[in-house]
Amino acid sequence: MSTDLKSIGLGFDRWQDAVEAAIATNQLVVAGEIRGGQLIQYTDASGAQINILAVEPFATFAGFESITQTFAHVSMVNDVLAFCEIVDPNGTVLTSVTCNLAQGPLLVDKPTQTWQQVGVTALALDAQTYESPEAYEAATGEVLGLLVSEGAQLVAAGSGASAPDASATFSARVLEAEYRNNQLTGQRFIHATVDGAFPFDVCLADAPELPQKNSVIAGTAMLTASVLSPMSDGGCGGCGGSCGCGGH
Repeated sequence: MSTDLKSIGLGFDRWQDAVEAAIATNQLVVAGEIRGGQLIQYTDASGAQINILAVEPFATFAGFESITQTFAHVSMVNDVLAFCEIVDPNGTVLTSVTCNLAQGPLLVDKPTQTWQQVGVTALALDAQTYESPEAYEAATGEVLGLLVSEGAQLVAAGSGASAPDASATFSARVLEAEYRNNQLTGQRFIHATVDGAFPFDVCLADAPELPQKNSVIAGTAMLTASVLSPMSDGGCGGCGGSCGCGGH
Protein backbone atom coordinates (compact mmCIF):
# COMPACT_ATOMS: atom_id res chain seq x y z
CA MET A 1 0.00 0.00 0.00
CA SER A 2 1.22 3.50 -0.75
CA THR A 3 2.17 5.06 2.58
CA ASP A 4 1.62 8.61 1.35
CA LEU A 5 -2.03 7.66 0.72
CA LYS A 6 -2.33 6.25 4.24
CA SER A 7 -1.17 9.60 5.63
CA ILE A 8 -4.36 11.22 4.30
CA GLY A 9 -6.73 8.41 5.22
CA LEU A 10 -6.74 6.68 1.84
CA GLY A 11 -5.66 3.25 3.04
CA PHE A 12 -6.31 1.35 -0.18
CA ASP A 13 -4.25 -1.66 -1.23
CA ARG A 14 -3.76 -0.19 -4.71
CA TRP A 15 -3.78 3.29 -6.25
CA GLN A 16 -6.36 2.00 -8.75
CA ASP A 17 -8.75 1.24 -5.90
CA ALA A 18 -8.43 4.82 -4.60
CA VAL A 19 -9.09 6.25 -8.06
CA GLU A 20 -12.11 4.03 -8.64
CA ALA A 21 -13.57 5.04 -5.26
CA ALA A 22 -13.06 8.72 -6.08
CA ILE A 23 -14.73 8.32 -9.49
CA ALA A 24 -17.70 6.59 -7.85
CA THR A 25 -18.44 9.71 -5.77
CA ASN A 26 -19.31 11.74 -8.89
CA GLN A 27 -17.42 14.61 -7.24
CA LEU A 28 -14.57 14.87 -9.73
CA VAL A 29 -13.72 18.32 -11.06
CA VAL A 30 -11.98 19.09 -14.34
CA ALA A 31 -9.10 21.38 -13.36
CA GLY A 32 -8.01 22.04 -16.92
CA GLU A 33 -7.57 20.80 -20.47
CA ILE A 34 -4.19 19.58 -21.62
CA ARG A 35 -3.05 18.04 -24.92
CA GLY A 36 -6.56 16.94 -25.83
CA GLY A 37 -7.13 15.39 -22.41
CA GLN A 38 -7.98 16.57 -18.95
CA LEU A 39 -6.53 17.10 -15.50
CA ILE A 40 -9.17 15.80 -13.08
CA GLN A 41 -9.17 16.34 -9.32
CA TYR A 42 -11.05 14.81 -6.42
CA THR A 43 -11.04 16.73 -3.13
CA ASP A 44 -12.33 15.01 -0.02
CA ALA A 45 -14.01 16.98 2.77
CA SER A 46 -10.95 16.15 4.91
CA GLY A 47 -8.68 18.03 2.51
CA ALA A 48 -7.22 14.90 0.94
CA GLN A 49 -6.92 15.09 -2.83
CA ILE A 50 -6.40 12.76 -5.75
CA ASN A 51 -5.10 14.26 -8.99
CA ILE A 52 -5.62 12.34 -12.22
CA LEU A 53 -3.85 13.25 -15.46
CA ALA A 54 -6.11 11.57 -18.01
CA VAL A 55 -3.79 11.93 -21.00
CA GLU A 56 -0.28 10.69 -21.75
CA PRO A 57 1.94 10.24 -19.80
CA PHE A 58 -1.04 9.40 -17.53
CA ALA A 59 -0.39 9.98 -13.85
CA THR A 60 -2.20 9.75 -10.55
CA PHE A 61 -0.85 11.48 -7.47
CA ALA A 62 -1.99 12.50 -4.01
CA GLY A 63 -2.47 16.04 -2.78
CA PHE A 64 -3.85 18.00 0.14
CA GLU A 65 -5.61 21.33 0.73
CA SER A 66 -2.94 23.13 2.74
CA ILE A 67 -3.71 25.67 5.43
CA THR A 68 -0.26 27.22 5.39
CA GLN A 69 0.93 29.51 2.63
CA THR A 70 4.28 30.55 1.29
CA PHE A 71 5.70 32.04 -1.89
CA ALA A 72 7.75 30.21 -4.48
CA HIS A 73 9.25 30.49 -7.94
CA VAL A 74 7.84 27.40 -9.67
CA SER A 75 9.47 25.52 -12.56
CA MET A 76 8.11 22.22 -13.85
CA VAL A 77 10.52 19.29 -14.15
CA ASN A 78 7.90 17.08 -15.83
CA ASP A 79 4.09 16.89 -15.93
CA VAL A 80 3.82 16.32 -12.18
CA LEU A 81 7.07 17.25 -10.45
CA ALA A 82 7.82 20.92 -9.77
CA PHE A 83 11.06 22.57 -8.67
CA CYS A 84 10.10 25.28 -6.19
CA GLU A 85 12.40 27.94 -4.81
CA ILE A 86 10.72 28.97 -1.55
CA VAL A 87 11.28 32.70 -1.04
CA ASP A 88 10.68 35.20 1.74
CA PRO A 89 8.94 38.56 1.11
CA ASN A 90 12.29 40.10 0.09
CA GLY A 91 12.91 37.45 -2.53
CA THR A 92 15.63 35.65 -0.57
CA VAL A 93 15.56 31.91 -1.29
CA LEU A 94 14.90 30.03 1.97
CA THR A 95 15.23 26.58 0.47
CA SER A 96 14.43 24.65 -2.71
CA VAL A 97 12.24 21.57 -2.96
CA THR A 98 10.80 19.27 -5.58
CA CYS A 99 7.14 18.44 -5.04
CA ASN A 100 4.17 16.93 -6.86
CA LEU A 101 2.20 20.00 -7.93
CA ALA A 102 -1.59 19.75 -8.28
CA GLN A 103 -1.60 22.12 -11.30
CA GLY A 104 1.65 20.72 -12.69
CA PRO A 105 0.26 19.28 -15.94
CA LEU A 106 -1.20 22.71 -16.78
CA LEU A 107 2.16 24.43 -16.28
CA VAL A 108 4.55 21.93 -17.83
CA ASP A 109 4.98 23.96 -21.03
CA LYS A 110 5.18 27.31 -19.25
CA PRO A 111 8.30 29.21 -18.16
CA THR A 112 9.13 29.63 -14.49
CA GLN A 113 6.17 31.09 -12.62
CA THR A 114 7.56 33.63 -10.16
CA TRP A 115 6.05 34.71 -6.86
CA GLN A 116 3.38 32.05 -6.79
CA GLN A 117 1.40 31.65 -3.59
CA VAL A 118 1.64 27.96 -2.77
CA GLY A 119 0.57 25.58 -0.05
CA VAL A 120 3.00 22.76 0.63
CA THR A 121 2.13 19.57 2.51
CA ALA A 122 4.46 16.80 3.63
CA LEU A 123 2.67 13.44 3.36
CA ALA A 124 4.65 11.55 5.96
CA LEU A 125 6.12 8.19 4.99
CA ASP A 126 8.12 7.49 8.14
CA ALA A 127 8.06 10.08 10.90
CA GLN A 128 8.64 10.35 14.63
CA THR A 129 7.47 12.87 17.19
CA TYR A 130 9.75 14.38 19.84
CA GLU A 131 8.31 16.19 22.85
CA SER A 132 10.40 19.35 22.34
CA PRO A 133 13.06 20.91 20.10
CA GLU A 134 15.62 20.20 22.84
CA ALA A 135 14.61 16.53 22.94
CA TYR A 136 14.87 16.28 19.16
CA GLU A 137 18.32 17.84 19.03
CA ALA A 138 19.56 15.73 21.94
CA ALA A 139 18.27 12.52 20.33
CA THR A 140 19.45 13.17 16.81
CA GLY A 141 22.26 15.69 16.99
CA GLU A 142 20.55 17.52 14.14
CA VAL A 143 19.54 21.17 13.93
CA LEU A 144 15.77 21.66 14.00
CA GLY A 145 14.08 23.05 10.93
CA LEU A 146 16.10 21.47 8.13
CA LEU A 147 14.38 20.22 5.00
CA VAL A 148 16.46 18.23 2.55
CA SER A 149 15.04 17.61 -0.92
CA GLU A 150 17.41 15.40 -2.88
CA GLY A 151 15.30 15.95 -5.97
CA ALA A 152 15.87 19.71 -5.73
CA GLN A 153 19.59 19.12 -5.33
CA LEU A 154 19.62 17.00 -8.49
CA VAL A 155 17.68 19.61 -10.47
CA ALA A 156 19.84 22.49 -9.23
CA ALA A 157 23.01 20.57 -10.12
CA GLY A 158 21.68 19.61 -13.54
CA SER A 159 22.51 16.03 -12.66
CA GLY A 160 21.20 13.22 -14.79
CA ALA A 161 22.60 10.58 -12.48
CA SER A 162 19.13 9.71 -11.19
CA ALA A 163 15.58 10.92 -11.64
CA PRO A 164 14.37 13.47 -9.07
CA ASP A 165 11.21 12.81 -7.11
CA ALA A 166 9.13 14.51 -4.43
CA SER A 167 10.67 12.78 -1.42
CA ALA A 168 12.24 14.81 1.37
CA THR A 169 13.69 14.55 4.86
CA PHE A 170 12.41 17.15 7.31
CA SER A 171 12.09 18.32 10.89
CA ALA A 172 9.68 21.00 12.08
CA ARG A 173 8.03 22.39 15.20
CA VAL A 174 4.31 21.73 15.59
CA LEU A 175 2.03 24.78 15.72
CA GLU A 176 -1.28 22.91 15.76
CA ALA A 177 -2.46 19.35 15.23
CA GLU A 178 -5.89 17.78 14.79
CA TYR A 179 -7.58 14.58 13.72
CA ARG A 180 -9.40 14.52 10.41
CA ASN A 181 -11.62 11.81 8.97
CA ASN A 182 -11.44 10.94 5.30
CA GLN A 183 -15.02 10.87 4.02
CA LEU A 184 -14.18 8.49 1.18
CA THR A 185 -12.89 5.76 3.48
CA GLY A 186 -13.96 6.73 7.00
CA GLN A 187 -10.30 6.48 8.03
CA ARG A 188 -8.83 8.92 10.52
CA PHE A 189 -5.50 10.67 10.02
CA ILE A 190 -3.52 13.46 11.66
CA HIS A 191 -3.16 16.92 10.15
CA ALA A 192 -0.63 19.39 11.57
CA THR A 193 0.66 22.82 10.68
CA VAL A 194 4.35 23.28 11.37
CA ASP A 195 7.15 25.81 11.32
CA GLY A 196 10.34 24.49 9.76
CA ALA A 197 12.48 25.68 6.88
CA PHE A 198 9.22 27.49 5.96
CA PRO A 199 5.59 27.06 7.07
CA PHE A 200 3.96 23.90 5.72
CA ASP A 201 1.38 21.24 6.57
CA VAL A 202 2.13 17.67 7.60
CA CYS A 203 -0.23 14.71 7.28
CA LEU A 204 0.41 11.55 9.26
CA ALA A 205 -1.22 8.15 9.50
CA ASP A 206 -3.57 7.75 12.47
CA ALA A 207 -2.04 7.40 15.94
CA PRO A 208 -3.49 7.21 19.47
CA GLU A 209 -2.14 10.63 20.44
CA LEU A 210 -1.91 13.94 18.62
CA PRO A 211 1.45 15.73 18.41
CA GLN A 212 1.41 18.50 21.00
CA LYS A 213 2.10 22.17 20.30
CA ASN A 214 5.86 22.88 20.23
CA SER A 215 6.69 19.21 19.85
CA VAL A 216 8.77 18.19 16.83
CA ILE A 217 7.82 16.00 13.86
CA ALA A 218 10.77 14.62 11.90
CA GLY A 219 11.21 11.99 9.24
CA THR A 220 10.66 11.36 5.54
CA ALA A 221 7.75 12.44 3.39
CA MET A 222 6.46 12.99 -0.11
CA LEU A 223 5.98 16.70 -0.74
CA THR A 224 2.85 17.84 -2.51
CA ALA A 225 1.83 21.40 -3.32
CA SER A 226 -0.86 23.49 -4.90
CA VAL A 227 -0.80 26.97 -6.39
CA LEU A 228 -3.32 28.77 -4.18
CA SER A 229 -3.88 32.06 -5.99
CA PRO A 230 -2.52 31.91 -9.53
CA MET A 231 -1.30 35.39 -10.48
CA SER A 232 -2.65 36.66 -13.76
CA ASP A 233 -0.60 38.43 -16.40
CA GLY A 234 -3.61 40.54 -17.28
CA GLY A 235 -4.77 38.46 -20.20
CA CYS A 236 -5.94 35.50 -18.21
CA GLY A 237 -8.27 34.79 -15.34
CA GLY A 238 -5.96 32.31 -13.66
CA CYS A 239 -5.20 28.66 -14.42
CA GLY A 240 -6.26 26.62 -17.39
CA GLY A 241 -7.01 27.05 -21.05
CA SER A 242 -4.22 28.30 -23.26
CA CYS A 243 -3.10 30.90 -20.77
CA GLY A 244 -1.74 28.94 -17.82
CA CYS A 245 -0.87 30.23 -14.38
CA GLY A 246 1.02 33.28 -13.27
CA GLY A 247 3.34 35.35 -15.30
CA HIS A 248 5.07 38.66 -14.55
